[in-house]
Amino acid sequence: MTDDSRNNGRTRRRVIAGLGAIGATGVLAGCTSDGGGGQTDDSGSSGDDSGSGESTSEGTPTPVSADLTLSGWAANNEESALLDELVSNFNSEHDGINVEYNAIQSKYKQKLRTQLGAGNAPDVFYVDSGYFSSFAAADVLLPLDDIAAADSFNTEDFFQPMLDAFRYDGTLYGIPKDFSTLGLFHNTAMFEEADVGVPETWSELSDALSALNDNVSDESFKAPMIEYANGRSWWAFLYQNGGQVLSDDGSEAVFASDSGVEALEFLVGLKEDGLLAVPSDLGSGWHGAALASGEVATAVLGPWGLPFLEGYENNPGINENVDVAHLPTPSDGERATIAYTVSYSASANTSSTAGSKELIRNLTSDDGMAQWARKGLALSARKSHSELDYYDDHPRRRTLLEAGEWSHPFSFGPKTEAIANRIRPQLEAAMLGEKSPSDALSTAQEKINSEVL
Repeated sequence: MTDDSRNNGRTRRRVIAGLGAIGATGVLAGCTSDGGGGQTDDSGSSGDDSGSGESTSEGTPTPVSADLTLSGWAANNEESALLDELVSNFNSEHDGINVEYNAIQSKYKQKLRTQLGAGNAPDVFYVDSGYFSSFAAADVLLPLDDIAAADSFNTEDFFQPMLDAFRYDGTLYGIPKDFSTLGLFHNTAMFEEADVGVPETWSELSDALSALNDNVSDESFKAPMIEYANGRSWWAFLYQNGGQVLSDDGSEAVFASDSGVEALEFLVGLKEDGLLAVPSDLGSGWHGAALASGEVATAVLGPWGLPFLEGYENNPGINENVDVAHLPTPSDGERATIAYTVSYSASANTSSTAGSKELIRNLTSDDGMAQWARKGLALSARKSHSELDYYDDHPRRRTLLEAGEWSHPFSFGPKTEAIANRIRPQLEAAMLGEKSPSDALSTAQEKINSEVL
């Protein structure tokens, strides 16, 4: 029996016992659809810092032999094809390790949660930061601190907010696969027609939207800006204005502060002044389509909007007219945006801790992440990659990547889903004029503090 099999037996018994005390579904029920202190890796893997091998009693690395499964959601055919390519390259470079990529086509979180609870999850898989903490709290993820500790891996190169998003009680359970931030997408032709510059402050944004409303002559134009009815940009504005969702120790919701209310008042004020429309006001169902059709001049959007604009054929030239800037901030505020990030994580019940760690190390290495970044599917989590030729050729994506430095991942601990589900309806009530911003946020905060935390 190998060290891996002996120790994975112990890991399996520990995980199943922990889940059995509460029930696998109950333990992981806090997962969201979005986005132990002092614990060590008790898997017994004694590989080197890179996780690339096990060791003999003399400390000499020995080859790893493992059959592994990698799973993720199939965002699109291009992503699946790229993963197939990366896995094929990994297999050809690692004698003894064979990885099979199996995409989970639907209900990813639910299926993965069930597999983890049953002890038969894939070896390596995607974990969204929105539900990461609920998985980590259930003790079903493999600690990865030894990957981060290797000098050759250089975790200092990662945007720290992305890396920190996958720590739980001080232990690292995931390495960022990629991330997305929100930026200000704007139609430069419309801005030129209205004779306004790119806004850097909230007041400048309001003035620019007013000028656009008065001066854009395009017959397709319906509103200066689009935002969802549940006010997605409020989360970024909250942080810009000095607020936060939870207290520092995570014990209570605190977003109904003056900072949070002012941020929502600003957003609601834009709508009340006719400067911002929600999708139901327009013919488009989302920000990218509204920009592409010329219905709006601005939107707070992420990198997923760029492939849509780049492939849009019904409005020739629109892609060349849309640029991306950092989000405007309050005059006395700070730069901040929301980030959506995903990790590669491994099951605590993996068939090979050393093999799984080597796969994660390889996929998130400098070269592995650069290959991923060049496909433009999401942003590299490594800061140095802003210097890649790819980002020279794609400056809009570089702007969104730069914001990783001051981003706040959409994650609020193990109860992220429950927290978000109580805030969003209240944001919508404020945006649609059914409640004042103060009443809406106070209602959400009281519900979270009494029902969730």
